[in-house]
Amino acid sequence: MNFQQEQKIVIRRTPSPEISDRIRQGKKFIVVEDSFDLGNIPNGYSLVDVKYKGSSFKTLIPQSLIFYMANPGEGSIDDALDEISDFYDDVEDFEEDIMRENGTSVQETDWAVMARGSYRTYLINKLVKSGRKNNEGEPVPEFKIDELNRLRLYDPEVKKITKAIAALALGKSIEDVGEYSVDGVLRHVTFTEVKTEQLSREEFDRITCWAGSHYEIKPEFKDEGYKIEKRHDRDFKTGTRIITRTRTVEAEIRKFEDEIEQIRKEKGDEIGRHDRALVRQYVNLVHIANVDSGNQLDIMPSEGRVKNE
Repeated sequence: MNFQQEQKIVIRRTPSPEISDRIRQGKKFIVVEDSFDLGNIPNGYSLVDVKYKGSSFKTLIPQSLIFYMANPGEGSIDDALDEISDFYDDVEDFEEDIMRENGTSVQETDWAVMARGSYRTYLINKLVKSGRKNNEGEPVPEFKIDELNRLRLYDPEVKKITKAIAALALGKSIEDVGEYSVDGVLRHVTFTEVKTEQLSREEFDRITCWAGSHYEIKPEFKDEGYKIEKRHDRDFKTGTRIITRTRTVEAEIRKFEDEIEQIRKEKGDEIGRHDRALVRQYVNLVHIANVDSGNQLDIMPSEGRVKNE
């Protein structure tokens, strides 16, 4: 991220009512006008120029957040996870506003990318500690047992589900997922649903044209699963459409995550804001990274915060 922090001595620290209100709302990414009075920088915030495609936005960003993102893994892990998540939510709101106002896509900007990278580093630090050293004297990471116990990752049912999540991420089908010993957990997973529907006369007319001696499916509909009777009799209009619905792997993984959360709730656990992300990072580290690092589960900062409208 191209942060350019203003290096000026500030004597007066009286933010405007509008900025004070946004600070009270807990905002971590506050866009201000180019003419912003440097004397109005609130305590604990820095004025930063965030550049994008030749343009820049002046923003107020908490100094603690800048520290966390510039030094991933250092400082308070819990505070860092919360701060980065809040920042990520605010950046997404800002990007959505830009696209609504002028149609400009800002998805290539690295604000959110940097936040995600820092967030994942802190998740690892929440799960892993430096333990013993190998023969070369390098530290060998060890999982924090208390944290894994809190997440119920040693619970037999939860362990089965985490293996099922890994199986899906690695592209395993229902047929060959047996090596993960999760057949029972996968009972409700259906990736492809095939349904055949009879065409109405109206639908038949819409997707066909008369070719002089018979009916043909119009070119724009040829790949949409239609099959028709090509009889020359104009009054005989029958056909079918095969509808294939594919449910995404991400959707199935979210179902498994719901199951883990339900198991924990039934056992009286309090569900933390970052718990789903921690479970995903655990699955990445234990089951996926050493098999195919390119298929690791995507992890974004939590959206658990209740946003202020």
